[in-house]
Amino acid sequence: MQYNGVYRKYIDKRTDYRMKIMRAAVALAIIASASACTSTGDVSIKHTTLTEVNQNIHDGLTTVSQVYQIYGEPGQKGYENGYEFWVYSFTAGREDGLSIAQDVVGLGMLGEKSNNKSKTLTIVFNNGIVLSHSFSTSNFSSSSGIRQ
Repeated sequence: MQYNGVYRKYIDKRTDYRMKIMRAAVALAIIASASACTSTGDVSIKHTTLTEVNQNIHDGLTTVSQVYQIYGEPGQKGYENGYEFWVYSFTAGREDGLSIAQDVVGLGMLGEKSNNKSKTLTIVFNNGIVLSHSFSTSNFSSSSGIRQ
């Protein structure tokens, strides 16, 4: 009977240990499958497309106040060759799941990988009226450490 009780305790401890490993594995799988997101810049152009920009801004017609009403305060303002310009830019990045998992288990020094998307809207004004505008998007990847 004593042998049976010791054996039962051994089985219970072994089962508890396996459950802990399973929980940790599931948690790590969830973290690894997720992606961390970061963004910076003017959120007013986050979902903007070239078509929308061309519908909203018309060279020679659209005013500074109309642009401000649509897009808000730009991230950058300046003057070049006597013309005022406004620049709206937004960048969003997504870190891959492996990078996150590495950080969780203390292996962040191995490096990371991320995919980024950037948008830039540049508007040049002459006497408060849009002289010209441009909108560009770019996709790029970045990596560091030995994962390059």
